[in-house]
Amino acid sequence: MNTTREPVAPQRPASIRRPLSRCPECGSADLEPIVALEAEEVNFLCGSCGRCWHVELGYVSRVRPTTCEGCMQQRRCLALYEADHTSR
Repeated sequence: MNTTREPVAPQRPASIRRPLSRCPECGSADLEPIVALEAEEVNFLCGSCGRCWHVELGYVSRVRPTTCEGCMQQRRCLALYEADHTSR
C-alpha cells in the first residue's frame, strides 16, 4: 500500500462574477447594483434604459418599483414600469 501523498496545490479564491452581464431589455452592460437593505437583496439598474432587474436562482425578473421604498430612482422607474405595462 502506498501511503505517500502528493502535495496539494493551494486553491485560488473563486472570483465573484456578476450574475447579470447585460440588460435583458436593451442589451446594455451598464448595470449598477442597487442594494435593498430591508429586503436583503441586490437588484441591477440599467443605466441605459432605466429598468431594474432581480436575479435569483438563475432567473431574471423585472423589479416592481413599488417594492423599492427609499430608492432614489423609484419615481423614474415607476413611470417607466407603468409605461411598459400599459403599452404591451
